[in-house]
Amino acid sequence: MNPNDIFCPVFGMFMLTFSVWALILILRLKSIHFDKAHSNSDWVVPLFQGGSNFLTYTQRNFANLLEFPILFYVVCIVIYVTGTVDEYFITLAYSFFYIRIIHSVNHIFLNIMVPVIGVPLRAFPWLLSIAIVVWMWVRVFCMLAA
Repeated sequence: MNPNDIFCPVFGMFMLTFSVWALILILRLKSIHFDKAHSNSDWVVPLFQGGSNFLTYTQRNFANLLEFPILFYVVCIVIYVTGTVDEYFITLAYSFFYIRIIHSVNHIFLNIMVPVIGVPLRAFPWLLSIAIVVWMWVRVFCMLAA
């Protein structure tokens, strides 16, 4: 096991975030140049209110990728710097990354509500990803305290 392996899922998260940003750019340019359902000044608003639902979902997902995953990036750096990288941390990091892909795909392309409980389906992978990051933080603190 190479301690640098902890950064593969970190790079994957970066690529996921960059890909969602690139999709926003494409959707905004399409809306600015081809869709005439908005005024010329709508595109300057950060959330681009004149765009489609697809663009709105993508923008919301991008904002989400800039919020909580910062704790994932930081914990991976802490794990690396403290020399506590092990196979379990790497597995957790990859799990976080794959679950965030599932969340993003659901958020951007499906955005399905669970009718029985009235929450979006994307909430389940989102909560699981939070639990993984919290567990990573608890585990690294316990390892450092021992």
